[in-house]
Amino acid sequence: MKNSIDIIIPWVDSEDRNWQRKKDIALEQNGIYTSTEMNGTERYQDYGTLKFVFRSIEVNMPWVNKVILVTDNQQPEWLNNAYDKLQVVDHKEFIHGKLPTFNSNSIMTNLHHIESLEEHFILFNDDLLAWSPMDEKDFFVDGVPVDSLIESGTVPFVNDFFHVSGNAVALANKNFKKYKVMRTNFLKFFNYKYGIDLFRTILSLPYKGFVGFQNPHFALGYTKSEFERFERLEKEKLEVTWSHDFRTLTDLNEWAIRYDRNLRGEFVPGKLNGKYLTLSSFKKEVTIPARTRILVVNDDGERDKNVLDNVQNFLNAKFPSKSNFEL
Repeated sequence: MKNSIDIIIPWVDSEDRNWQRKKDIALEQNGIYTSTEMNGTERYQDYGTLKFVFRSIEVNMPWVNKVILVTDNQQPEWLNNAYDKLQVVDHKEFIHGKLPTFNSNSIMTNLHHIESLEEHFILFNDDLLAWSPMDEKDFFVDGVPVDSLIESGTVPFVNDFFHVSGNAVALANKNFKKYKVMRTNFLKFFNYKYGIDLFRTILSLPYKGFVGFQNPHFALGYTKSEFERFERLEKEKLEVTWSHDFRTLTDLNEWAIRYDRNLRGEFVPGKLNGKYLTLSSFKKEVTIPARTRILVVNDDGERDKNVLDNVQNFLNAKFPSKSNFEL
């Protein structure tokens, strides 16, 4: 029997004045008076992709059980709450930690506390679109998540997000011995499905510890059980993250849970073919390769009106019909 699989989409409306007031109060309480890489406005902005995300799921992933929109007492005005495949979940309903929170690391590491969430779920973002038809087996095979275990050096740019990734890698090195894990799960480290990315792992072999892992910005399958196990093992570290109402250099995010899962060998090797774009990509005509399954339209801070119009026109041409998620 096939598993029931949910999709989770975290979302925020940064134009909501009530949300803005809460954020301003929290910034002042934390003594934060200037934007940083972690708390800058672009980290919260909505640029109109969400309805197309829902349309793409309805068209190309009709087998999904339900879509859970995670919000802070918000929802788009066009959302159809009466639709039985939609559930809006407020932060207060599942987050164990400081509220209100503007820390995506806290939100993402608390997802398993959503009471109605199925054991098997796919983590989306509001910048991910199911570009072509996908099957359950693209995310789970016999109930086991499909993922890639590719070691890849993490370059320490002046970028606060480097630290969060580094925290998860350091924890992996504390809990796992690299060469022992590689011997135990040889074909999960060295698998032909990774293509040319396999050479990243090969080049990292001389280092006795893990130097980092490739983190695809695409949809990934998870289970509640692996989140729950990680909380049992690392609750103290998670509680530190949950105490931060803004992203902080010492945080852990869902990557730490993914690394723990993968290094235990509890995944099936595979990779979705995806295309990564930013808003700036739409300054000129965009073409998408035919084999693309997942499309990312990531926010790089570009706010030119022509660019945003181009994004809307581009997505509307692909998904012109309203979904049942819309009024």
